[in-house]
Amino acid sequence: MRKIAQFVRSRDFVFCSVFLLVLLCIRSSVFASYHVPTGSMNPTILEGDFFFTNKLAYRLKVPFTKTSVFEWGVPSRGEMVVFKFPENEKELYTKRVVGIPGDIIEMRDGRLIVNGRAVGRREAGTKDGISLYRESLAGREYTIQHIPGKGYMADMPPVVVPEGFIFVMGDNRDNSYDSRAWGCLPIGNVEGELIVRWFSFDLKAMRPRFDRIGFI
Repeated sequence: MRKIAQFVRSRDFVFCSVFLLVLLCIRSSVFASYHVPTGSMNPTILEGDFFFTNKLAYRLKVPFTKTSVFEWGVPSRGEMVVFKFPENEKELYTKRVVGIPGDIIEMRDGRLIVNGRAVGRREAGTKDGISLYRESLAGREYTIQHIPGKGYMADMPPVVVPEGFIFVMGDNRDNSYDSRAWGCLPIGNVEGELIVRWFSFDLKAMRPRFDRIGFI
């Protein structure tokens, strides 16, 4: 009986170990949950938002590495991606893609210019003294914000996005550490595309924000 019990315990241990390894591989290469600790993507993503990321949006990679097994696409303008921050790959950032390989990106008086043309936008009111705009890029419309009087990197000379890189920016244009400061992002650093907000918690009011749950 003792040998049978030992066999059962060892088999359970192997099963649990394999199951855990499979879950880790799925998280590394297929599907993962993240949360946003900063306000760089306000008002689209707020502090306390939790979301799922599709890691198969662009490629299938070897688990726990940046090596691709198959690639079937690259991030497009307007998409929101999670990526390993180039200056410290232990940190994960979330930004919006505004430039793809070959694009020329610049800023003029706070306006985003892509390939010589200002990206369309319209006023969307104010909230807590912050100016909101609806910006339209490559058929995608989303809300960005500007903080009056701050004007962070409101002007930037033209930058050509090289092959194998993308240009990313936060929707909180005056409070986002992004490609305007540290340069273009290697596509290999992209972990996946944001697809759905599965939970949101208001850190100030200390209560859930159920109205924010859903596809992004």
